[in-house]
Amino acid sequence: MKFRSILSPISRASTDVGIRPRGLIVASYIILASAWVIAVLLRLTVRDLTSFNQLTAYHYATPMPLLFLLALFLAITAFFLSHSKASAGWCLLAMVIAQSAGSYPIQNQAINSIEEPLQQRLMLWNVCHGRNGFDNVVDEMQSHYADIYMLIEAGPPSEKMRRFWQENFPDHEVTLLGSEMVLLLRGTAGQVQVGALRPQGQYRQVEVATTAGKFDLLFVDIHGRPTLSRREPIARLTELVDESSDGPLLVAGDFNTPRDSPLFQPLDARLCNAYDAVGTGFEPTWPWPFPLLTLDQVWSNSGVCFHHCLQSWCSISDHRPVIVDFSLTQQQLKLANNK
Repeated sequence: MKFRSILSPISRASTDVGIRPRGLIVASYIILASAWVIAVLLRLTVRDLTSFNQLTAYHYATPMPLLFLLALFLAITAFFLSHSKASAGWCLLAMVIAQSAGSYPIQNQAINSIEEPLQQRLMLWNVCHGRNGFDNVVDEMQSHYADIYMLIEAGPPSEKMRRFWQENFPDHEVTLLGSEMVLLLRGTAGQVQVGALRPQGQYRQVEVATTAGKFDLLFVDIHGRPTLSRREPIARLTELVDESSDGPLLVAGDFNTPRDSPLFQPLDARLCNAYDAVGTGFEPTWPWPFPLLTLDQVWSNSGVCFHHCLQSWCSISDHRPVIVDFSLTQQQLKLANNK
């Protein structure tokens, strides 16, 4: 399809200069159409692999759902400007975007090594500093009956907050990991490894023991500044995965990186993404109330089997919670418990 026909309402601008409202509409159409074309060209070429952080920020700011909605808006605008061919063209492009948004490969995790698994539930949630009250955060958390709660931006690591979490979750062990990262565990947390994901980000690797068995949790929080490159933090995270033992490993956190980023390819080669394997429902987790980007993610190595994954809907935070049911594979369960 020729973009000349899609952008052809521009040619009518000169005849409509005298009608100010129509002239403003045409100008807006030109700007938005140009922004759409640039965003698509970025997505088809460098994406977020460029060293120009401004282009990376622009790429993150124009996710596929937004491009789909913008194409529909431009189709309506072209129709209003009495240009049926351009309107049809934008409708076609919107359908192409919708198809492309669902074309990412899905990993189907084999479960034939599981025998009567002891399933556990993990809830990952960036609670946005409890902006709507930590009591509301607790109500949402308790409604999911999770065995493991991994919380980001969950308040300062003070004794007051420790007592708060312990009073509301008496069956869980409370571990304040610093940097507002909190682990509530129906089980026991062992050794904690603290480190940075430079240039801006952090991780906590925790050895845990639950009724499902022993495994490692790798808790991730990459900072969300748009112009910050995610290449180095994700590369360091990949190194941590390689350095981990052969036992079961869960990696979860706020990556502040869209799931479709090619920067995740090293992790895709080593781990399984929970939503890719068993996810249901609408995937994007940020921002509320119109989530466009899947920033909050849960991954695992072959020692863990995912059974169910969904993102809950609630207005308490600007991030949607991720709820994952999992179990350890029998082979890895035996190896981990014999250590």
